[in-house]
Amino acid sequence: MRASSRQGQQPIFAPRTRDWSDLRMTKRGLVIGAGGVTGLAWSSGTLAALEEATGWDPRTADVLVGTSQGAFLSGLLASSVATQDLTRWYRRELPETHPLRSRAARRAEASGRRGLPLPASPTLLARAVGPRRIMPLAALSGLLPVGTGSLDAFLAPLAAVVGDDVWVPHPATWVTALDYDSGRRICFGAPGWPQPPFLDAVRASCTVPGQFPPVVIDGRRYVDGGAHSTTNADVVADAGLDEVVVLAPMAGEDGLLRRVAQRQLRAEARRLERAGTTVRVLMPTREDRVLMDARPLDMTARSAIFENVLARGWTG
Repeated sequence: MRASSRQGQQPIFAPRTRDWSDLRMTKRGLVIGAGGVTGLAWSSGTLAALEEATGWDPRTADVLVGTSQGAFLSGLLASSVATQDLTRWYRRELPETHPLRSRAARRAEASGRRGLPLPASPTLLARAVGPRRIMPLAALSGLLPVGTGSLDAFLAPLAAVVGDDVWVPHPATWVTALDYDSGRRICFGAPGWPQPPFLDAVRASCTVPGQFPPVVIDGRRYVDGGAHSTTNADVVADAGLDEVVVLAPMAGEDGLLRRVAQRQLRAEARRLERAGTTVRVLMPTREDRVLMDARPLDMTARSAIFENVLARGWTG
C-alpha cells in the first residue's frame, strides 16, 4: 500500500480498481474513525465533498461502521441525515426546530473532594502490556483514572434524530467499543454481537478514558472503541464487501498518536485486501491536520475545519 502525497488530496492506500460511478456493481462499506469534535467536522466535510464530486451518497453504504465520533456520524447517516443537512448544520442554516440543533440540559457540576487519580482499569492495563505485544492505546486507557465529564451535550443532536429507537433504521450499522475490563473489542450491532439501544452503544464508543465515566451495558463496562484502534476497519473483513471507504481523521505522519493510528490502519487495510476487498483510505491533509491538532476538542474550530475541507473539494 502506498499513500499519495500530492498536496490537497486525501491519501488513498490501495489502487482503485473500481470507479466511483460503478455503484450498482459494488457492495461498499463505510468506516468512519475516531477524532473528537474536530474529527467530526473533517469527516462531515469530507463526505459532503465526496458526494458532491462523485454522486455517491454515503447513506447508501451497505455497511456503516463507526468508532467514537465516527459512531455518532454513522448514526446520523443511518437515520437518513444527508450531507446537505450536515452542511447546513455547520453553517448554522438549520431552523431552531431541526433535531440537529437540539441541546442537552446543563448538567450540575460534580462536587466533593476527589481522591488520588488511580488507574480505572488495572486489568486492562495488564492485558494490554504482554510479553508478545503491547497495545499502547489500550494500555493508556487502563492507566487513566475514571473520567467525570458528560457526553450529553455532544450526543444531543443524535438523541433527537434517533429518538427512543432500539437501533437506527439502517440495519447494518456497527458501533465499536472496548470492554474496559477484558480489553476485548466489541462491535455492537454486528452479527453475533449485542445490540443495545443505539444511543447507549454510541455513548460507549465515545467514552474517552479519563475524560468520561465508562458506560455499563448488560453489566459490562465499555469505553471508546478508539482505545483499541482509531478506525477498526478490519471488523468488516468477513462482510463480503467489494470495497471499503475508510475515513481516518486521526491518522498521519505528525506526532506519535497519528503514527500509531496510521500503523494500525495499514495492518487493517492489509487484512481487508487479503479478503479481496478494495480499500480507499481518506486522511486529513497537512493543512487539515494543522487546524485539527491545534484544538482537537474545541467546538469553535468545527466550522473552520468543515469549510476548509469543503472549499478544497474532492480531488481523488
